[in-house]
Amino acid sequence: MTDGGLNAIVRVDPETEAVKAFALPEGSGNANLNTGSFDKDGRLWFTGQEGIYGRLDPASGKVEVWNAPRGRRPYGITTTPSGEVYYASLACNHIARIDVSTGEASPIDPPTADQGARRVWSDSKGRIWVSEWNAGQVSVFDPAANDWRSWKLPGDEPQAYAVYVDERDTVWLTDFSANAIVRFDPETQTFASFPSDRDNANVRQLNGRSGEVWGAESGTDRLVVIETETGK
Repeated sequence: MTDGGLNAIVRVDPETEAVKAFALPEGSGNANLNTGSFDKDGRLWFTGQEGIYGRLDPASGKVEVWNAPRGRRPYGITTTPSGEVYYASLACNHIARIDVSTGEASPIDPPTADQGARRVWSDSKGRIWVSEWNAGQVSVFDPAANDWRSWKLPGDEPQAYAVYVDERDTVWLTDFSANAIVRFDPETQTFASFPSDRDNANVRQLNGRSGEVWGAESGTDRLVVIETETGK
């Protein structure tokens, strides 16, 4: 996990419950660490909102940090099935592809200006789905075709926060304005909404496993699950 207080990556051994912290290199400053994602070689790439991204090699314990090419607010991060790593920059309104060999990041601009790209998730084809906070949209970038598509979430003034793509390539998002988890079907280009049963749920992260989508409700201090087979 990323630990903003310790300015470190923290590993918990599930068998012994031993906790080990991997501090950022000296001189990295307070990174305001955010999200992590493993590449195909088992290295953990992570973002820091103060304008950095980095890599931890668990085998050696080495932590490396790079300055983001456009400054502050690297946020969500994802790895494609082929092993490419992309992050989203909330304040600078773009996504970026990281060269996992050199560590260099190359910004990619969505077509919507000031969209507030917040989180990213890869589907099975390596397309990058982006939750756009300011625009209230979900967008997808296809690296193979080098093109974008975007869809506005339903309702008044949507705020797309988290994004997750399940095993069927169905896209799931959270909408703070609607207090809901939202499903987007790329085939039919339609949305379905699953509102929380509590006010101000504020789901900041989604993940899942086969048949289930899990959300972390930061506003209620609980986890919720949608069973995708039944819609419950």
